[in-house]
Amino acid sequence: MATPTHDTEKPTLIHLQNSSSQPVLWALEELSIPYAIIPHLRGIGAAPPELKNTHPQGKAPQLITTDGHVLTQLSAILLYLLRKYDTKHQFHNPEQSVDDAAREEYLVCLGVCDMAGKLGSKFMLDGVARMAPWFVRPILSKVRSTLGSMVLDPDVAGVMGVLESELKDGREWFMGGDAPGRADFVLKFFVDLAVMPKYVKLDGYPRVREWRGRCEGREAWKRGLEKGNGYDLDFPAKW
Repeated sequence: MATPTHDTEKPTLIHLQNSSSQPVLWALEELSIPYAIIPHLRGIGAAPPELKNTHPQGKAPQLITTDGHVLTQLSAILLYLLRKYDTKHQFHNPEQSVDDAAREEYLVCLGVCDMAGKLGSKFMLDGVARMAPWFVRPILSKVRSTLGSMVLDPDVAGVMGVLESELKDGREWFMGGDAPGRADFVLKFFVDLAVMPKYVKLDGYPRVREWRGRCEGREAWKRGLEKGNGYDLDFPAKW
């Protein structure tokens, strides 16, 4: 692995199109701090091999800090950025209670653990069923349909139901307050990962639908989209 170069004055985002790099871009734009971006385009297959130049896993997002450390994992990168650069405490509360800290971590884990695992399985089954030789596609499609209806879809719906309930009492952002926080940045990606391929329809989740609209209405989100080389998570349609 090549030694990453880094800017000692600003963090550098190694960004992959159509990936969980996008919420990191959103957060960087919300923070209004100088940063560098090294963009990579996503193909239909594996991630670009160039991503291994900066981290052995070859995945995105990656954040090169000003001291040259390379951070991966969406939730960890966001935690670092908010605690280091949110000096006005607009997007995180440094004095949050133990209960609030646990609730925030719970919400983040609903995305990076529960939704990531179930939606990842759906994408894998979709890809195998669509790209397999024609004579086995009916069998694989049946497996995909059965596992989806019996296990994966109910689990995803369960998480969506939790998110709907967590936005009760007029709460605009998952941790309250006037601006999005780490839970919002994380969950925006995983809700999109469910909605864009039409695995989930938001008609049954009006609070989540309104929250998603608030996210996309923010100027920082729009600026992030302009810099992210597109944002389309409907991978089955591409296959």
